[in-house]
Amino acid sequence: MGTVQERGTPGWRDEVLAWIADVTGLRPVGEVTQRHRAWSTVLRVPTADGPVWLKEPVTGMAAEVGLHALLARVAPDAVATPLAVDVERHRLLLPDTGPSVRDDGSDPSAALTAALPRYADLQRRLAPHLAAMAALGVPDATPPALPARYAEAVATIGGPDRTAEVRAWADELAGTVPSSLDHQDLHAGNVLADGRFADWGDAVLAHPFASLLVALGSLRRRLQVTTDDVAVTRPRDAYLEVFTDVAPRDRLVHLSRVACRAAVVARALTWTRGASADPRFVDAPRETLAALGDPDWLAGT
Repeated sequence: MGTVQERGTPGWRDEVLAWIADVTGLRPVGEVTQRHRAWSTVLRVPTADGPVWLKEPVTGMAAEVGLHALLARVAPDAVATPLAVDVERHRLLLPDTGPSVRDDGSDPSAALTAALPRYADLQRRLAPHLAAMAALGVPDATPPALPARYAEAVATIGGPDRTAEVRAWADELAGTVPSSLDHQDLHAGNVLADGRFADWGDAVLAHPFASLLVALGSLRRRLQVTTDDVAVTRPRDAYLEVFTDVAPRDRLVHLSRVACRAAVVARALTWTRGASADPRFVDAPRETLAALGDPDWLAGT
């Protein structure tokens, strides 16, 4: 794997296109387009069999490659099946998956109300695979690991000491719902119109309800509504319905707020892993971690 500067160069692109041809037999039949960001480089490659997408994340986000392959094995209905995977070179080749619900003009609240129960079901299916995901390098922000992740965040980013609060949240979340995968970027742009989910580069292991931080926070920002607006509470309740065998609804609502507060720690660390080389995001880890002191449970988005 090259450095961030090496990714996206003409020599890199030529080598990647040769790799695609070698492992799949697919070759470009038109203009190859490229998106180069701090956390990954993505190529759209038109082929005779339709467009394919090559993603190569930076080292700090490279667990996505093996994770996506695992998701495709465990839950092939939930993600695109890779055309090729190279874990050592951090390469993931995917077929075109069509538009997201953001792209196709769907009502974002209605779209998330439909999508979040499917996502919750996926999380419950993934819970038995926690050790396998950890072995792939997916960061651990589960309740037992949360105090250590917070100490890491403070040491890396700085800020006031909120260790007592973080420990209290971790204790309350532990043993309620089994830990699973938190997509950590589950907005309407990563929910596909065909019902699947895309872009797992930010994913961490966490209390499942931590996923609501971005899902509901991005929805609130887009619609410019309050946290108690039905456009926010309706998709939240649809998600929590999948867990009503675990605890009463009021308890689940409370835990969802605690999990979203605690999820800020992992999001701050994700900024350091994925965008530390980009000066545009130099303040993002500090600004995100500062949301721990905000009483708004969706402040971390």
